[in-house]
Amino acid sequence: MSHPKLEPSATLWLGFLSGENKNMINIKDVTKSAAAEKLDELFWTVLWQPLGLPRNVRHSFRLEGEEFELMAEENGQVVGGLAAVWKGDTELELRHLAVAALARKRGVGRRLVTELCRIAADKKCQRIHTLARNTSAGFFRKLGFRTASGAAPEHPIFMKHGITFEPMEKIVKQNNTVKS
Repeated sequence: MSHPKLEPSATLWLGFLSGENKNMINIKDVTKSAAAEKLDELFWTVLWQPLGLPRNVRHSFRLEGEEFELMAEENGQVVGGLAAVWKGDTELELRHLAVAALARKRGVGRRLVTELCRIAADKKCQRIHTLARNTSAGFFRKLGFRTASGAAPEHPIFMKHGITFEPMEKIVKQNNTVKS
C-alpha cells in the first residue's frame, strides 16, 4: 500500500515556552538524502552511540512496511526527529524518537509526536504503537499512550545499561483528534 505524501503542519514557534527569544523550529518530512543523513546522525548520536552500538545499527532495527521520517530543525540544525513505519492501512509503529541534548525540555519531542498523531488521523490510521524505553515511557503516557499487550523485547546491550522496553499504543480518533 502506498500512502500519500506527508503534509507536515506549518512552522512551530517554541520560544514562547521559556519566555526567551523566539526560536523557530521547523517540523518537516524527510525527503532528501542529505536530510536523511542528518537525521540518521541524530538517531545514532542520541540513541545508540552512548550504548556503544555500531554506527550502522539502525539498519538492524528495520521493519517491513513503508517508513517515513519527520525532522525538527532550528537555525539549520537538526534538533529532533522520528521515524515511523506503516503497518498495513490502519496502524503505525513509531520506531525511533530522538531530541538533541540542547533542545530537550523545550517541547520538541512533544511537537514531533503531535505531528505524527495529526498525520495518522489525516490518513485514517486507527492505532499508533511504540516500544518505549523505560526512560521515555512517562513522556509517552503524558501524550496519551498506554501500556499495550504483548511481551517487551529484551536485548543484552540495552539491559546492561538499565534500559528496558514497554509496548505502548495510542488509539487515533478519525475526526483529526487523538485520544488514549
